[in-house]
Amino acid sequence: MNHTTKPRLRVLLCILCALLTLAWLAFIFGNSLRDGEESGEQSGKVHQIVNDIAQSIGIEKPISEKTIRNTAHFTEFAILSILLCLDGWVFRLLRLTKQPRVSCAFALLAIPACFLLACVDELLQTTSPGRAAQFSDILLDTAGAACGTVCFLLFFFALRAIFGRKAKKEAAVS
Repeated sequence: MNHTTKPRLRVLLCILCALLTLAWLAFIFGNSLRDGEESGEQSGKVHQIVNDIAQSIGIEKPISEKTIRNTAHFTEFAILSILLCLDGWVFRLLRLTKQPRVSCAFALLAIPACFLLACVDELLQTTSPGRAAQFSDILLDTAGAACGTVCFLLFFFALRAIFGRKAKKEAAVS
């Protein structure tokens, strides 16, 4: 690999991560732009599928539609925060000549960013017939973002611990 290949790969990786994040955000906002009836139908289908799967694995008590909707909110923003953390890490790859470490402070920026995006998401819902904004959804989205950010950090710290030990062992051998 020559000296120009690595920066090109970094730029490509940065673009791909940003596009993935934008696509996920479009998915979230697209769901918010559905009218109340269409959103209810979609939730009903997911509700039925989840309960069918639950029954097939021996869970007798049905899972409520509210629980499924709350889980969807939480999960959407957990994934968004992971993508934003990844975007930040990859962006730092562009700017540094050596492998960047994951910065807690940098990754934690994903939480307020997700809070603001959750506010925009709830405002978008007010433009759709039969939908309304709920502050409780913003809080749930932000909790999902916090969880996603913690998962991202734990994953990278675990990798650093694993590869740090491996590098120390290799250095001791040579």
